Amino acid sequence: MPKTECYQCNKVMPLQMLAVHIKTCMGTMSEDHDDDEFSDNICVVDSKCKVVCPICTKEFPEDEITVHASVCGERFECTLSSEKCPSTSAQPQESKPKSEEDVLLLLAQQIDTTTEFKLCVDREDLLDRAIIQWKRKKAASPTSALKVVYIGEASIDTGALRKEFLTEMISGIENRFFEGAENQGKNPKYSLTDLDNENFRTIGEIMAVSLAQGGPPPAFLNEWCYNFLCLGEIDFHSLSKDDVANSESCVLISRVQDSTDVQSLMTYADEIINCGYTSQIKLDSRERIIRAIVLHSTTRVIPMLQQLRKGLELYGLLNQMTSNPAACHSLFVPGKITKPDADFMMMNCQPHYSEKGTSKERAERKVINFLQDFLEELEMPDGQTDSAAADPEHLTVPHVLQWMTGQSHIPVLPDERRHFKIKYNFDHECGERLGDHLVCYPIVSACTQTVTFPIQHLGTYTEFRRIMSEALRYGGGFHRV
Repeated sequence: MPKTECYQCNKVMPLQMLAVHIKTCMGTMSEDHDDDEFSDNICVVDSKCKVVCPICTKEFPEDEITVHASVCGERFECTLSSEKCPSTSAQPQESKPKSEEDVLLLLAQQIDTTTEFKLCVDREDLLDRAIIQWKRKKAASPTSALKVVYIGEASIDTGALRKEFLTEMISGIENRFFEGAENQGKNPKYSLTDLDNENFRTIGEIMAVSLAQGGPPPAFLNEWCYNFLCLGEIDFHSLSKDDVANSESCVLISRVQDSTDVQSLMTYADEIINCGYTSQIKLDSRERIIRAIVLHSTTRVIPMLQQLRKGLELYGLLNQMTSNPAACHSLFVPGKITKPDADFMMMNCQPHYSEKGTSKERAERKVINFLQDFLEELEMPDGQTDSAAADPEHLTVPHVLQWMTGQSHIPVLPDERRHFKIKYNFDHECGERLGDHLVCYPIVSACTQTVTFPIQHLGTYTEFRRIMSEALRYGGGFHRV
């Protein structure tokens, strides 16, 4: 057991006894010392006695010395032995994120809320213009709180504009810069222009900002792409033809597989050689030829993934992916993140009905039933709707959710999902306010997630479907349609 000496009475005792001993310790003074000599060891300041700590020799108030001595003794023990300091081991260490929710909360804590990263963009050609503006912002950092202003629209970003912008950006990035089958994972498109312009680095930053500031997760990457982002290297032996996303390479693989003789295989000799296969082309070598195509199609996009990794360093996201790839997996690879459907919309609706039993309440309930029918109709597979319900622009439930709230994704964090509600109000007096008029459209307040339906113009489902479809197509901006 470690021992130490009391600097007041020179007694040697176990460290654990010091806290008790100092209460009665009178030092080395003899009984015949007078009060003046005794006062040299104990001073009075502000009506409080101060006592010298026998370990560090510093003065502390008498009512605090007990607590200090216990901590000071632990520190002193560290200097006497090579064992780990108990006070250090008792301190809580930063816990490792165990789930996607933990990762998102950790990223949100890294946002610099004292400054703003402000973007002024136009809805037309939003993706390209936003990427250009993003790279031009030298005086501000994307680690700050993102604020979005749409040119020509009188709106203040209190959260809904940011979520709408990030929703549009993540969707545009997926369709423009990545290729592959829907819900099966996509690879970056090979583009020397985008590589030279460092567009993929900007894309990585946008992905990080989207995860940290309430946007949708970029859950569309192929499994091997995500593994490369986490590790910075690729396992060539694990690649297969399922990892190929390029349409030309997929067609070539199918043709090689379907070849039944050498002559048909030689038809694609130039394309095969361009993929790096230099051995003799013969029927028995089809597997090796396919492997050459797979490696050519996947490895050529590695420079894009390397740029993407640099962008994902924002908020320390790349470090989280590297140290705990399982917790971040569902944020980048499709499978776990579900899209909103009619049931989600209806279970999270909060209509403010008029007095129960009145004609107003019956009309309002009818409109909510129309909304449910409309959402379920949008979920029907193509070709199963009648001619009147056919939608040439292919509206979807996520489009409706984005129109109402600014975001087209289900909130990822459990607390946000639990408190997510869409409030529905009803306007019965538009005729009295506006006089004779032909149509009114629903009014949306995306920041408060509130929709006001004009009851007078929604008497039948046909009217409801027409007005809602027009509002969704032409009412994306912050203005009246």
